[in-house]
Amino acid sequence: MLRIGKKLAAVGVMSLVLALVLIACGGDDPTPTPKPAATATPVPAPTATPKPGVTPDPTATPTPAPKEPEFDAEAYFKGKTIRIMVGFNPGGGTDAQARYMSKAWPEFIPGKPRIVVTNMTPVLTERNFVWNSKPDGLTLAVEATPGIFDMTAPGAQFDMREVTMIGVTSGREGLWVINGEMGYDCFESAWGGSETLTIGQSAPTPADLGSYGVLGWLADEFNVPLEIRNVAAAGSAEQYLMMERGDVNSWLSGTLWDQFPRTRPDWLPNGFIRPFADMSVPGFDLGNNGQMDFHCPNVADAHLDEAQTAIYNAFRGPQIYAAKNVVGPPGMEKGVANALRNALADAMNDEKFASDMQGFTGIKNNFSGGEAAQQQLIETTQAFLDKKDDVDKIIEAVHAKYVK
Repeated sequence: MLRIGKKLAAVGVMSLVLALVLIACGGDDPTPTPKPAATATPVPAPTATPKPGVTPDPTATPTPAPKEPEFDAEAYFKGKTIRIMVGFNPGGGTDAQARYMSKAWPEFIPGKPRIVVTNMTPVLTERNFVWNSKPDGLTLAVEATPGIFDMTAPGAQFDMREVTMIGVTSGREGLWVINGEMGYDCFESAWGGSETLTIGQSAPTPADLGSYGVLGWLADEFNVPLEIRNVAAAGSAEQYLMMERGDVNSWLSGTLWDQFPRTRPDWLPNGFIRPFADMSVPGFDLGNNGQMDFHCPNVADAHLDEAQTAIYNAFRGPQIYAAKNVVGPPGMEKGVANALRNALADAMNDEKFASDMQGFTGIKNNFSGGEAAQQQLIETTQAFLDKKDDVDKIIEAVHAKYVK
């Protein structure tokens, strides 16, 4: 019994030890302790290891574009002198407009600069001078035509697609007047006529003939007797004298219809000159100038078919789509050009300035702003150059036949 009891006691001790071990290991515990939730260990983002001797580029920070400083027109023009060039002698319409502007335009230009007028002839020399001047807005020109024909003349250094156009003050009109003693009325009365129409133009070469070539072309188309007399200079001042002396008996011009009542107030009432042909762009009517109506019809509208009108426009468009205009050298800084364009627009929109200029010059206002006029000049010049080969052939034939 004692031996069995000892065995049982040994088994009991062993069972107790095993139970304690199981408890310590979490074995058969009826209320097991939950394991804590697993927490993910963050993985660091890979970092590029620069190569030895290479410094990594710093992270770029966008830099805002610097603002273009605003142009101070007041400070720029204050105390300065603007020179307006005129390619004709004093006494004509272009010169008159330049001189009026020299007096009245500074009030509209920021800084109120002084303006002086310089006459430089012939017009090709003046255009070359302006073209080669510094594009600082201090050398400008008042021109009688867009200069598209002039740029094709020998010695021309300018391209009208590149000049800086400040604005157009008048344009689209053209007239042909004759001495009142001639036996003709309007253009159609001279078809097959016997009296020779004479006209003066400085045309030593066909290229110098320019838009006057349209007269020879019309003479051929409608059998009109014509002679173009080559003279040294043919601006308005010279044309007045040639008509008064009887050197010529007719005159082709752009803006003179409204000037005659001021420049030669007795010519129309006394019958010294009479309307002969409205040479304006198609659709334009010269109308009444305060002394009489230009009763002769627009040549293109009344007498030309579609094909003839295309040729007529190739000659007349580059000459009269813009008559009096203000231009400067190419490459003028934007702020300077815009200041002058705005100043001209302000002046032309001012009732007193516009009416006084028209009264002083006798030239009817027909204003186009600088940016629009610039684009139109580029397009008109290019259209002319596209037709230049055909126009050149006509001019050469006209020069050989009619220029004396």
